[in-house]
Amino acid sequence: MQRFLGGRLLGAVASLLVVAGIVLVYRHVLRVNQTTVALSFLLAILAVSAVWGMLVSAFMSVVAMLAFNYYFLPPVGTLTIADPQNWVALLAFLVTSITGSRLSSRIRKEADEAHQRRREVERLYGFSRQLLGEGNVIQLMNAIPDYIVESFEAGAAELFLPQKDKFYRSGFGASHLDEQKMKIAFLNDELTLDAEHAQYFIPVRMGVRPIASLGISGALLSRQTVDAISTMVAIAIERARAVETLGQTEAERQGERLKSALLDSITHDFRTPLTSMKAAVTGLLTSKDSNSPQSCELLTIIN
Repeated sequence: MQRFLGGRLLGAVASLLVVAGIVLVYRHVLRVNQTTVALSFLLAILAVSAVWGMLVSAFMSVVAMLAFNYYFLPPVGTLTIADPQNWVALLAFLVTSITGSRLSSRIRKEADEAHQRRREVERLYGFSRQLLGEGNVIQLMNAIPDYIVESFEAGAAELFLPQKDKFYRSGFGASHLDEQKMKIAFLNDELTLDAEHAQYFIPVRMGVRPIASLGISGALLSRQTVDAISTMVAIAIERARAVETLGQTEAERQGERLKSALLDSITHDFRTPLTSMKAAVTGLLTSKDSNSPQSCELLTIIN
């Protein structure tokens, strides 16, 4: 607030100096007609409007109108006007200057908003690249608050996972984020803004189902950016979980394959002696003389 008032005060002083400069030049240096003076005032008002906004330019319009009346419209040196046509000219000047100031201020505001949106898109793009670089769920949970602080120049960020009832923090003011408000944001599935402390408490949704919540402080973010952050975090969490599940499935499949190969190897190692034992037992069963040398050989094989 103090910065805002200071900027407006500086703009008012600058507008007074500009008006005084124009009056000084056209009264004592250059002799020009009233139209040139009015156009000069108008150009100066538009320039001031582009820098300091509508309030300062409106103030300058009134000051310029009074200066124009006092120094350049007859009778010069008074605030009265002799010719009724000059009233029309003075009113037209005032309306034109205020209208032009308003248009200039609107264009400046729209340009600032476009620049802000472009900056937010760039930050969201960088944030998404960082999220996609993590494949491990645990590492991702710890990295998300760091990425938010880094990408959006936030003072602190915090992630709450209700499945584990755990908080992941980053930033100098992370300890000051209200954990209860983060839990409420998850349970109520709605965004909570603490304007006094510049804090956001955001539910993280996958589809229509909340899966976590975020807390961000110390950053000025639009509602669209906040929603985009929530969506990106939800997608990153689900992606990391899917990658981890896929890795576990692949590990189990490889384990089954290894187990089958091991069993095949063991079966092959057992098959040869078992075949010999089977043949020896069959030979003994069909032999009439169990004390023959052949029977002794077969028993040795089985042993």
